[in-house]
Amino acid sequence: MPQPDRTDAPPPRVPAAFIRYAVALEAAELAWGRLNGHLTPDDTVELAFLRRCDLGAERGAAFARIHTTGPVPAELDAVCGEIVGDRDRDRDRDQVRGPGGDAAHDPRRIWRYLELSWRTSRDGPAEDAVSRQLDEGRSEFLLARAASGCGMNWQESSALLGTDRPEEVDAAFARGEGQVGVAVIGLALTHPDAEAILPRVARGLERARETDDPGLRHQGIVALAHTARLHGTVDRRCLDLLARCPRGNEADQDLWTYVARRRLLWWLWRQALGEWLWAWRSRLTFRG
Repeated sequence: MPQPDRTDAPPPRVPAAFIRYAVALEAAELAWGRLNGHLTPDDTVELAFLRRCDLGAERGAAFARIHTTGPVPAELDAVCGEIVGDRDRDRDRDQVRGPGGDAAHDPRRIWRYLELSWRTSRDGPAEDAVSRQLDEGRSEFLLARAASGCGMNWQESSALLGTDRPEEVDAAFARGEGQVGVAVIGLALTHPDAEAILPRVARGLERARETDDPGLRHQGIVALAHTARLHGTVDRRCLDLLARCPRGNEADQDLWTYVARRRLLWWLWRQALGEWLWAWRSRLTFRG
C-alpha cells in the first residue's frame, strides 16, 4: 500500500463542503488526500458519493468503492491505498506525461491549492503571489477539467441533475452540450447561492430563444421555478426573459408564491390578479 507523506505537523483539513465546489477531484486525488490527513473519513465518503453521482456507474466506479466502504478508518484507508497504487501503476505502464512531466500528476499540487484557497476564503484577500497561485490552481483543477467535460458525465441526465459547480455549466454552454438545460436544473437544485444560479438560467433562456429550442426553454423555466422556490429570489434579467415565454408555466406560479411581490414585474401582478378575478367570478356564478 502507498504510504502517506510524513511531516512534523499534521496538514490542515479542508471540509468537503468547500472542496465540492472548488475542484473536480479524481479518485486517486481523493484517496491521496485521505491517506495524507487532509480529509476526515466522513468527508472522504461524502465527496466520493458526490463524485460518484457526477460520473455515473461506469466512470464513477472508483468513487463507488470508496463510498460503499464507508467511514471506518482502517477499511477506508486500505481501499484508498489500493486506488492510489492503481493510479501509480497505470501512470508508469502508460508513461503518461503532461506538461511538466510527473509533476503534473502529483496529487500534492491539488491539495496545496485547496489548502491555500480554503485559508484565503476564511482569512480574506491573499498577497499577489498567492493570488496568482490560486488563479493557476483554479484554472487547472476546475476550469480546465470542466472545459474538457471530465468533471461530469454528460451522457447521463441523472448525473447532470446533481450538477453543483457553475463552471461545469459555463463550459457546457461553450461546448454546445445537448443536455446543458438538465445541468442548469441540477445547478438550481444543488447550489446554495442564487447569484451563481440565475445567470446560468438566463443564459439557458437566451440560448433557447436564439436556437428556437422549446426543450431548452422549458428546462430554463423549470430551473427558474426551482430557484424561486428554494431561494425566494429572482433577478431582472430572468424576469425579462420569462416575460417572452408562454404564460401558465411552472415559474410564473412559483415566482408569485415564493418571491417578495415588490421584486416582481407588472405582468406577473396582472396575471395573478386576472386569475384571482376569474376564480372569484366562477364562484359567484356557481353560487348563483
